[in-house]
Amino acid sequence: MEFTNEQKSALEQFDRLALSEGSANKAATRIGISSAAISSIKNGTYAGNVSNQLDKLIAYFNTKSAEANVYREQEYVPTSISSKVYETIRACKIKGGFSVITGHAGIGKTKAVQEFHRQNPIDSIVITVNPCCKSNKSLLKLIALELGTQLANSADDLWFNVCSKLHDGMVLIIDEGQLLTYHGLETLRSFSDYFADRGQTLGVAIVGNNGIRERIEGKTKDSYRQINNRTWQRPYFETKDVQYNDIEQLFPILTESGATKELTFLHKVAQTAEGIRGAVRLFGNAYDAEAYDLEGLSRMAKFMRIDLTGIGRLI
Repeated sequence: MEFTNEQKSALEQFDRLALSEGSANKAATRIGISSAAISSIKNGTYAGNVSNQLDKLIAYFNTKSAEANVYREQEYVPTSISSKVYETIRACKIKGGFSVITGHAGIGKTKAVQEFHRQNPIDSIVITVNPCCKSNKSLLKLIALELGTQLANSADDLWFNVCSKLHDGMVLIIDEGQLLTYHGLETLRSFSDYFADRGQTLGVAIVGNNGIRERIEGKTKDSYRQINNRTWQRPYFETKDVQYNDIEQLFPILTESGATKELTFLHKVAQTAEGIRGAVRLFGNAYDAEAYDLEGLSRMAKFMRIDLTGIGRLI
């Protein structure tokens, strides 16, 4: 089959992706196609619909090409909140025991978690709980998969497999911790206690929203007394804690041009329920629309249905 220029380009881009991913299989998995099919197409032996397979490649790389031209937020910014989250996790790693880090959504907690793991890949692991994987056994499976240890049918076998992979000086970071069940929290405590009983440290940092804070410190606090007794720090953050200089760091293009009105507007947005995440998305959309002055930001905020009540008049 004679390939079109667009098809040739897609195959070349696939080869470059395979090189960066480490193998054709990994590249194909990322795209959602069969690496065997692509290999057969290159060799001229594919018995199926060649155009259909190559159209998938073309669509994928067209999407990635378009993505490269839109606004991309900074990987990590050490804001006043994310820096405190980072340092709390660090202290938990050193001391062992528990830290429970809670706060409003979209203020930089997860960014700090990701950055800490990037900086400490050997002795930290990150587990993100979701509504489908919050039970005790599901939590053990998530940790086992992250550690690369063998899965097992029984919870006790999973516990022992996980425990054999954990080691002194590690920190286990649980994001979206408000979804954890009581038994999930107690299982995490058992790992920390196991190492403490041997004169070693295993830190467990629980990161989440108010849900877990209310359980641990509210009406049900007696049930969580064992967790409370092992908790070194319990910082809590709100969107109102976002500082103006945080916004200056997050949007250097505005800072460098002295756009104080725009920065002030985004600061006020970040202090609402939208948080830093909402301010970043607002600026990203306005930037892509090539109108990120104060008037453009205001128009985009209304288009995004952001509640501007209480922000005041800036325009």
